[in-house]
Amino acid sequence: MLMKVTSALAPSGNGIQAEALVLRGVDKTYDGVSKVVDALDLDVHPGEFLTILGPSGSGKTSLLMMLAGFEAPSAGTIEIGGRDVSRLPPYKRNIGMVFQHYALFPHLTVGENLAYPLQARGWRKSDIAERVAWALQLIRLDGMRDRRPTQLSGGQQQRIAVARALIYKPQLVLMDEPLGALDKQLREQMQDEIVRIHRELRPTIVYVTHDQSEALSLSDRVAVFDAGRIAQIGTPSELYEQPGTAFVAGFIGENNRITGSVIAATTEFCHVRCADGAVVEARNIADARIGDRVNLAVRPERLRPAQAGEGSSVEVEVADITYLGEVSRVRCRMRDGTEIIWKLPNCGQSARPDRGATIALGFSREDARAFAA
Repeated sequence: MLMKVTSALAPSGNGIQAEALVLRGVDKTYDGVSKVVDALDLDVHPGEFLTILGPSGSGKTSLLMMLAGFEAPSAGTIEIGGRDVSRLPPYKRNIGMVFQHYALFPHLTVGENLAYPLQARGWRKSDIAERVAWALQLIRLDGMRDRRPTQLSGGQQQRIAVARALIYKPQLVLMDEPLGALDKQLREQMQDEIVRIHRELRPTIVYVTHDQSEALSLSDRVAVFDAGRIAQIGTPSELYEQPGTAFVAGFIGENNRITGSVIAATTEFCHVRCADGAVVEARNIADARIGDRVNLAVRPERLRPAQAGEGSSVEVEVADITYLGEVSRVRCRMRDGTEIIWKLPNCGQSARPDRGATIALGFSREDARAFAA
């Protein structure tokens, strides 16, 4: 019985399936002039966990409101399961929603909260009871059926909210900053729970957040939003290891930025003279030519004490050291004043430098990316 209910949420293996969500040329403007979402094309695969990641004002919440039906697109089309829903109200879209602040009915018990969307859809009482029992088992809250939301912890309430969004087998589940109200420990526990539930059921999820680590840990793919457009979309490892723009490199994780001029270039790599005179090599993401100004992006954990004669290295003065447990965060300055962050593993293999010491930090050319300045 449980297997039968579970498989109902998973993509069918028979035939070719339509994409779970398709957006074509979607615009959103509130004043008729500036666009908060601009000519957006997006395909979400059945059973995929896609996260929309971006800073405040990037357009991600406006996109979510259009997917949910709370806002209409100014132009373009939105399809869910092959059906154009661009002008349909929320209750006709067969979607589930999880909000940041749970949105549970305080006067109803846990079981009644879970049963509510099934009752609204005309399910039979026997099927509702079976489905509610299944949902409570799924989120590991079997004994909480008769409690009210106020008797539960924040994490338990959010698990109920997730289960309620899944209980009627929607074609698409939207999650709007669902862990934002939880403390760090509860947030990490809920991330694990959401990953487990998605792995078991494979619902199609579009998740909106501004939290980079959350996006990287949860998602099959991440779409990074910048000024109403997708700056880059890919797997978490692709975005972290191969950022395609300076914005993505700066927004996903931490990156050092070193300014310089190109003195030699191929289609793959370029040699850059930094402002302090050091010459380093980097991937030529900007397709830069000799004389072009570029910004180099190098992750703090990819720096290391330079070896004698190493090709790419910069001389820095150690300004401060912060102990963070597994690593020490070493804040340094180049001779021209550029700040450099080095993450030094606290594994006993490398001695921590003294404050005020002058050291050389090296990096591989594969770990440095040159973007247009």
